Amino acid sequence: MEKVEISKNRVTKIFNILFWVALGIIILYSVIALFSKDDGVTTIFGGTALTVQSDSMSPTFNQGDLIFIDTEFNLEDLEVGDVITYQMLITQEGQSVLVYNSHRITYIEEDVNGYFHFSTKGDNNPTEDPEPVSGSYVLGVWNGKVYSNIGGVIDGVVGFLKSPTGFFLFIVLPCFGFLVYQIVKFIGLMSDFKTQKAIGDRVSIEEEAIAIARAQIEAEMRAKAGKEEVVKKQKKEE
Repeated sequence: MEKVEISKNRVTKIFNILFWVALGIIILYSVIALFSKDDGVTTIFGGTALTVQSDSMSPTFNQGDLIFIDTEFNLEDLEVGDVITYQMLITQEGQSVLVYNSHRITYIEEDVNGYFHFSTKGDNNPTEDPEPVSGSYVLGVWNGKVYSNIGGVIDGVVGFLKSPTGFFLFIVLPCFGFLVYQIVKFIGLMSDFKTQKAIGDRVSIEEEAIAIARAQIEAEMRAKAGKEEVVKKQKKEE
């Protein structure tokens, strides 16, 4: 009996561990899905992270690095030498695609209407970018934080988790496992309940049988005592 109980405890612990692992994976997936956007920008606790896609800013930061930018800023506070991240359209396979580029400001111009335009250049490029960047396209300012060779890994992990395969492995399977665990747990509880009920019923029947037997014995003893009393009376009368 002890061995069976120990085995049950081990199985319960294993299921509990699997449950918390699955829950952790689901939470991780939810956080990534919440903070990741389809436009390639990931916002984490107020900071916006981008993966560097080229070496145009080398050696400041290189392809595959993860950089952080501040998205709360004023255009009039930008200065020559700041690294800004801005939107730009490029043509890929005959289609216009919106991407983000991070280059250093080399010149700032404010037109007669009060709109800012920024000339930019990559630190590793020999010439300035062909067209100035309008202030409305500036997404943020690099805050100096860079993590080498992490961006590519994060992009791969995020991309996999958001793919159908990642969704199946990290959401569908854990949820299915949790459902199976709850069903097994429920069946176990029902089995224990039925066992305890059967034991209780058996004990109740045994107690009832003992009570009946005791009542019969007591009745027989009273009848016997009555007979003995009658016999004694008859002897006294003789």
